[in-house]
Amino acid sequence: MTFDWTTLVVLGVIIVLFATLFAVLTIIIRRTFKASTTRAAASTIGVIAGICGASHGPGEILQGNIVPSGIMIESWPGLTSLAGEPAMTIVPSFLVTGVLAIIFGLMVAVWAAAFVQRKNGGLVLILLSIMMLLVGGGLFPPGFGVIAGIIGTRIKQLPRTGKGNQYR
Repeated sequence: MTFDWTTLVVLGVIIVLFATLFAVLTIIIRRTFKASTTRAAASTIGVIAGICGASHGPGEILQGNIVPSGIMIESWPGLTSLAGEPAMTIVPSFLVTGVLAIIFGLMVAVWAAAFVQRKNGGLVLILLSIMMLLVGGGLFPPGFGVIAGIIGTRIKQLPRTGKGNQYR
């Protein structure tokens, strides 16, 4: 019995690239927006989750307008090293599932990048991530989106002053 080291090396490289991307995005967000570490972490994890969720969409679109055999699907069936990238869908068409996965993945990424610090922004990110799960955005990316949303709920809001909508 032989062991295929290629899969292990590829997974290791992917983990290192994601860790590097996470670190770089966190630094950029903190310096650009003068944001807290909590907001930077929530935004970075959310953006990565959204992009990864949207990446399931093209594989589902390429399968055409056919009915999935069940609620659990493979978004990229030819990608054997990742078991076909498993996903879940309640939509009865691979084509529509793929389009919705791309739309909700991009919505998660944009919301995480721009609006997670707002009041109830973390809760909205959690709900968008759950929707991404239900329309074929994968199994793990929505989980990371929920984690980003939970972190987003911990962002401290600045108290408002008596003059309009300005912050102290």
